[in-house]
Amino acid sequence: MKANEYTIDLLAPNVDGMEREYHIDDAFFQNIEGLVQRGQVMTTLRIDGSTRSVFRFHFHSKGTLFAPCDRCLADVEVPIDTDDTLTVKLGVEYADEGDCIVIPESEGVIDVSQFIYELIALSLPLRLVHEEGQCDEAMIATLEKLTPVDSLEEE
Repeated sequence: MKANEYTIDLLAPNVDGMEREYHIDDAFFQNIEGLVQRGQVMTTLRIDGSTRSVFRFHFHSKGTLFAPCDRCLADVEVPIDTDDTLTVKLGVEYADEGDCIVIPESEGVIDVSQFIYELIALSLPLRLVHEEGQCDEAMIATLEKLTPVDSLEEE
């Protein structure tokens, strides 16, 4: 991942209507600490800047992620296709207001790599499990040995 590949100068004259494509791969995920450590995702970013101080970042991400199964911890392949919007404003000092980020006008630069990661990670389902019978058999056998009999009867 190139350091400036994800950097956007909001003060540049050609920001309104700017489009960028990012091929997100394993190297990208390994540079960011989080649940997702592997995947192949194409993310398109389009910026609408109707004013010189407020920008709408439109992200479209489509591809495949790999994350640990909640049951056996082996990787689960998860297809994603998501559209997200982030509002970015120029202001006096940095602030994170949820779906709006304020960037100091004196800097005028934003790195979108962390936002891309977070939006991709948020597209994962709350519960990640393999299809029935697809879990790592050795791990399931170990779990069954370690699970008290009373717990199994309650399920």
